[in-house]
Amino acid sequence: MKAEISNLVKLQGRDDEIRTLEIRLAEIPKEVEELEREIATEKKNLKDAEDAHTEAQKSQRAAEGELAAKEEQRSKYETQLMSVKSNEEYKAMQKQIEVVKREIGDVETKILQGLDTLEELESKRAERERELKEGQIKVSGMEKELDVEKAKFEAELAERQASRKELLSLIPEDLLAEYQKIANARSGVAMAAAVDERCQACMVRMRPQVFHELKLGDKHVCSSCSRILYYLEEEKTTTI
Repeated sequence: MKAEISNLVKLQGRDDEIRTLEIRLAEIPKEVEELEREIATEKKNLKDAEDAHTEAQKSQRAAEGELAAKEEQRSKYETQLMSVKSNEEYKAMQKQIEVVKREIGDVETKILQGLDTLEELESKRAERERELKEGQIKVSGMEKELDVEKAKFEAELAERQASRKELLSLIPEDLLAEYQKIANARSGVAMAAAVDERCQACMVRMRPQVFHELKLGDKHVCSSCSRILYYLEEEKTTTI
């Protein structure tokens, strides 16, 4: 029985390693997706900045067109002013010219403000472009690291699974069935070390006779958590 229990302990170790590797391998695609989401966000940020800059350019061109129209209108009024016949017409035309001049001033102010806005938006666009390039370099590097990690873990998993298969051939079917039943009920952990007359899985104390028999290699299950117990020799401390 001692060899069978020893093989069960080894099997538990392999199963623990396999479970850890499988969990890690399942996490890698999620991490890759998260990295891709980061890049997608940075691409959207850049597009938003480009769209805002494009709209500002359109507004600026519209303002420049409006200014040209106002300048043309002022020029037209000034030409007409030279041909008016009466004083009243002259005053009315001058008033129209003053109105157009104020409007020209407003448009010129709008254009100056638009230039400032364009400068800010161009700076923001360039910043978003830089962030995207840096993000793509970073993500590319991290994805390569994850690919290497994935290949390494897949190789380790294959090795552990092969080792597990060899162990299965050394364990009696009835004992293996019991192990699997307990593992299924206990989150994959069927074995529990017995140290200082306590089950290390649930920390419930066992009878001294049971602990003694475990030392001899006999098979027992924990009266509390039902896991298969095995004796784990306590580390000896040496005093100098």
